[in-house]
Formats: sequence, C-alpha cells, structure tokens
Amino acid sequence: MRIVMVGSGAVGGYFGAQLQRAGHEVVFIARGEHLRVLRESGLTVTDQNGATLRLQVQASDDLTTVGPADYVMIAVKTWQIADVARSVPVLRHEHTRFLTLQNGVEAPDIVAEQVGRAQTLGGLVRGFFELEAPGRVRHAGVQPTIIFGQLDGQRTPEAERLLRALLDAGIYSELSDDIEAALWEKFLLVTSMSGVGAVTRASIGEFRQYPATRAMLETVMAEIIAVARARGVRLPDDTLERTLAFIDTFPPETTTSMQRDIINGLPSELEAQTGAVVRLGREAGVATPLNQYIYDSLILQERRARGLERIVAR
Repeated sequence: MRIVMVGSGAVGGYFGAQLQRAGHEVVFIARGEHLRVLRESGLTVTDQNGATLRLQVQASDDLTTVGPADYVMIAVKTWQIADVARSVPVLRHEHTRFLTLQNGVEAPDIVAEQVGRAQTLGGLVRGFFELEAPGRVRHAGVQPTIIFGQLDGQRTPEAERLLRALLDAGIYSELSDDIEAALWEKFLLVTSMSGVGAVTRASIGEFRQYPATRAMLETVMAEIIAVARARGVRLPDDTLERTLAFIDTFPPETTTSMQRDIINGLPSELEAQTGAVVRLGREAGVATPLNQYIYDSLILQERRARGLERIVAR
C-alpha cells in the first residue's frame, strides 16, 4: 500500500520506518535540515535496546507533487494541525483514510472538516520517541502502539486493512469501536504528565515520587476526567487508577515532548493540552482550577516562544 507520513519527526519517523521495512511505499513529508538529511543520508531509527534500522527513504516538502495515497498518517504537532488539514485533501482518492496521531482530542474533527468524517480515522500513539538530530529517531521507552478507529465506531474494510498492515509491520495496534474514549484516555495521560512536568521542571520519576507533586498529578487527572464525562465521553470508573498505575511503570528519567519544548523555549502543545482542558471545561461548566493554574504559569513563556506580545486572558 502507499502511505504518506505528514510530519516525519520522532513519531512519524519511527512508525513510517517500520512500515517501509515491512514493504510498503512510504513518502515522508518533512522540511528544513531534517528533509535534507532524509534525502541525502536516509533515516536512522534506534530502539530502546540499541538496535538500529537505517533506510533510504522518499522525502518531500510539497504535498502537491506526491500524488494520491491509500493512507495519510498525520503526525505533526497539534498546533500545526489546522494548516495541515487544509493541505492534505490533494492526497485523497475514493478510499483514502486520513489517520490523526496527535496528543489532543480535537484533531480528528479538524481533519474531518476538510476530508469528511467517513475518510477520517482518529488515532493515538503510545511510546516515547525523540528526534535526536535531523534524520535520527530514538524510541526511548514503552511499547510502540497505535490505537485508531473510524469516528462513528464502524469497522470498515479500509480500517481493517490498515490494522493488518500495522500488525504485519510489528507494530502493536488496536482497532477501537470507541475512539473518542480512547483519545480522552491518552489525553488524560499525556496532558497530566506534560502539565505537571512542565510546571515543576521535573522528570516523571521525580514528580510521581514526591508526595506533593504526585497529589498535583492526581488532581489534574481528576479534573480532566470530570470534563470528559461532562461532555458525554464514556470513561471507565477506574480510569484514574489505571492511568496512574501506568505512569508508575515509565522509566524515571522520562519527560514529555511538550515539557521538553517548554523547557527549551520552543512553541509547544500547551494550548491543545492544558489549554484545551481549561477551554473545554468552561464550555461544559466544569471548574478546572489546577489546570488553569498550570496554564497561567506557562502561557507567558509560550507566547514568547511564538513571538506573540499580546496576552489574551482566559
């Protein structure tokens, strides 16, 4: 099958490499120095055990020259998704599926506005991945996983075909009949870790062990769950406990991509993660005071990173 990976950084680079190794045609969309290295030297992926995969790849920065694809995997940052969604329809044919792989809960709807709900697959990724340098991706921990589904919960032939391709490529994958709930569970995990990690400047091992910051983590999670349920998302009763137990299994030195971006003074996913909790909570009439505090503590730096001077109050 023909796959276009829109966004070929840590996540897109890792999963695109596995699919190409399995025999699929993969086109990597990238830009800048990363694009130059992909074209000239190829892509290098290292797993958590030190095993290295090196591939010569097709890479481009121009979607209009790529041609139609069977699957378009969108792995850009959440703050880039609106612009990308407007550009990807050029890759569509009748049976194309567009798979979103962002950390937030709003990307599938944004993409569906451009390509249609029937051709949109909501998806999420598990695992920690880092772009160590242009053309070099490292899997840092947690089993690489993709969970996805049609937005209406149907099991279509196109979704089933993608599931088989991912599994055959050695990627642990699940086809969900309630992708909205799955997305909110991932949102709960990532947003709580990112927010607490960014505001404390601490690794996961540090803030989950210290009693006060562990309590912060639990409170942030409880607020997110309250927002989800107020919006009609069907989360199991033990969601908080299971998520917290999962976090306890992570390598102690782990940090999230949003946390690293904020620490490094780069534009981050603050608005699509903690900012979304505050905004969606307000829409649902649910108070989110700790998420509001974290957002307010980080927004000035975020706006500096984006070159924005005017502060908009929430």
